[in-house]
Amino acid sequence: MERWVNLSGAGKSAAPASARTAALVEFTLPKLLIVPALALIGLFVVFPLVWSVVMSFTNYSMLGVTARKWGFIGLKNYIWVLTDPDFQAAIANSFIFTIVSALIGQALLGLALAVVMRMKGPEGWVGAATKVLKVIAGALVFVAWIIPEVVAGYCWAAAMSRGGLFTAMFGINYNFYVRHPLQAMIIANIWRGTAFSMILFMAALESIPNYIYEAAEVDGATPWQRFRYVTFPLISNALLVDFILITVWTFGLFTLIFTLIGPQMDYMWTLYVYVLATGRMGPPWTGPGPLSTAAAAADIMFVIVLALITGYLYALRRLRRWA
Repeated sequence: MERWVNLSGAGKSAAPASARTAALVEFTLPKLLIVPALALIGLFVVFPLVWSVVMSFTNYSMLGVTARKWGFIGLKNYIWVLTDPDFQAAIANSFIFTIVSALIGQALLGLALAVVMRMKGPEGWVGAATKVLKVIAGALVFVAWIIPEVVAGYCWAAAMSRGGLFTAMFGINYNFYVRHPLQAMIIANIWRGTAFSMILFMAALESIPNYIYEAAEVDGATPWQRFRYVTFPLISNALLVDFILITVWTFGLFTLIFTLIGPQMDYMWTLYVYVLATGRMGPPWTGPGPLSTAAAAADIMFVIVLALITGYLYALRRLRRWA
């Protein structure tokens, strides 16, 4: 009798132990599974960012005496960058490039295309032809997005050269991208990046139920009122995501610009950093260290982009109240 009692007692103590083990595994296993991802993020994102900040306070370079014996020099790199006329011109051009090509060009054109794609066409053969044209237009816009930046840059350089397709269409008898590099970059970036905004806004518009538009139409709302009071509030989150992503991508755009206009350091901050980091600025060099100065320029742009994203969040909150 005692043996049976002991066995039943052992079973009761084993059950809570197995439950504790299962709970421990359930709590620990998900955290262990994300360790490789966190390690990769730390290696390829966090470490370069921290090292860039540290290097910006030194005179470190890849060549010369300071490549081995480098030291801290305080804010000299930041002072040199902020007072450099080439950096000031690059910052101004970067803002113009981002506002015109991304926020105005890609976002507005992508939203317009998404709205047109969602509109219902007329009945009959006209409606069928309209659907075909929509599919063709969407495919052409999407193809422009998936083309590699190197290929897109060289294609636009050829199209904007003297005798190219772009210059021939507008009667231009000179290399457009040489005489007007900023305008050439804006056109090429709008052409290539509009597809992302269009796809994002199409997904957002498809999530809006049709009965909301039908109710607004019954209440006598005009197309502008339907957009302002129905469409805009419901796609505001997609608009914020689009603005953040295209701002970050456009500010960091390098390959398309480099293949189009070459390493002109006063046109974009990415080209400015590239010219500094690779030591192609030419003599005489008066800065503390080419690589450390490039790190300081990159850190300044990181702060600027972070401030822009914060401004987007604040502006979207105000716009929601307006809508």
